[in-house]
Amino acid sequence: MRLRVLGILGTLLLAIVAIASAMLLQSVSRDATADLQLNRISALNRFVQLATHADLNSDMSLLQLEMDTYSDLYGEGLLINLGQRQLVSGSIDPQDPEVAQAVRNAELNLGLLQLPPIDPFSDATALLSQPFGNSAQVLGSVTMQVKLETARTKVLEKSSVLWLMVISLGAALLLLADRLTSWVLRPVHRLNDAVNDIAQHQAPVHLEEQGPPELRQLSRSLSRMAQTMAESLEQQQRLIAETSHQLRNPVAALRLRVDLLKMRLGEQADPAGVHAVESELERVETLLDGVMRLASAEHRLTEQRAGDALPDAAVRGQQIDVGQMLAEEVERQSEAARLLGNQLVLDASATSEPEAIAWCNGFDLQQMLAELVENAFKYAPGSSIVMGLELHQRTIGIHIQDHGPGMSAAELENAADRFWRAEQVRHRQGTGLGLAIVDRLARVNAGGLTLESSPGQGLKATISLPRHTKESEIHDES
Repeated sequence: MRLRVLGILGTLLLAIVAIASAMLLQSVSRDATADLQLNRISALNRFVQLATHADLNSDMSLLQLEMDTYSDLYGEGLLINLGQRQLVSGSIDPQDPEVAQAVRNAELNLGLLQLPPIDPFSDATALLSQPFGNSAQVLGSVTMQVKLETARTKVLEKSSVLWLMVISLGAALLLLADRLTSWVLRPVHRLNDAVNDIAQHQAPVHLEEQGPPELRQLSRSLSRMAQTMAESLEQQQRLIAETSHQLRNPVAALRLRVDLLKMRLGEQADPAGVHAVESELERVETLLDGVMRLASAEHRLTEQRAGDALPDAAVRGQQIDVGQMLAEEVERQSEAARLLGNQLVLDASATSEPEAIAWCNGFDLQQMLAELVENAFKYAPGSSIVMGLELHQRTIGIHIQDHGPGMSAAELENAADRFWRAEQVRHRQGTGLGLAIVDRLARVNAGGLTLESSPGQGLKATISLPRHTKESEIHDES
């Protein structure tokens, strides 16, 4: 933006300099032309007087001598017509069309006493002509060929000085414009950086008040807005966490009352009705548990953003043997898979990788694996579920592949949103928070969640985490 503003100002200044230079050049040219014209007309009048008093029958040698002296001194030609006689000195050519025309005009009592404006880049000469005689007739004329070289040199010298002054002034104005532009735009850039920082970290910022009063006021307003937004986000997160926590007590009390009611009614209790109530209570408990875990993950993620956290040792947490973690999860979930008709398989390469060590929080990884496996049990019943891993230079990819109905591309875009569920599975029990929790926990551990699927070919969920290697240890120590 600064370059664009300076470009516009520079163009305007260049136009001003060009106009000012042209006007000053014309002024200098007019002054030089007026001085030269005044001087040459004075010389022209002198020769008119000499020619007027000359006797046609007398010797013209004195007049010729005066003319030659003048031509030698100034390098200019003279042509005097006196009756039938013609005197010439210098380089003027009587046969030149312009000279001949000036002589004819003088015979008609039309003098030429105006010099054209001096052009410093031209080498042309100029003519002055004045007739003389009595009131009845024109007796002769004096024509002078004016040499403009000296005047041009003076015009160039003065113009060069003026151009230098104008260019210096233009450069000073451009430098001043650069300072003013920086003074105005520096707060604008700070505001832009602050807005990007707020959008990325969702944390309050304090802006130094700089620039014009309007931008100072804008900085104060933005600081207040960022503070208000941060407080609002914190209040929302606190409200969700506190509400979820407070709801656990009445839900637990309801479950206790249902159990007591079953004991009192005994065989008179309606099994279907009691089961429905218990199912709803279980659903509410599952939902509250999911909301709490999601709120905790998002709060940790917000804190990391606010601190501009990087995947260093503090965030990475622990060195986790991913292969061993997968083997333990398969062992833990095998019985549940058997009861649901699923086959939970661990890729043999997962346990054979000697350097499958990831930087992450162990409890978070266990939660992510459990959520993805339960998600596969729920939406891909009776199918095989394969767990494995892929090693990359800086990351480890942990993938869980089911062989259920899969998702469309449009559904994959929304799968990690809170409370989102595909249309075809909304009749099944679920909260729509599982993939959202996995996504937030993966990001908390400096990783990410990617989903791949084609309708009818199952869903492949991959958790990417920072990989621990010897090179990373050397990098951390440095």
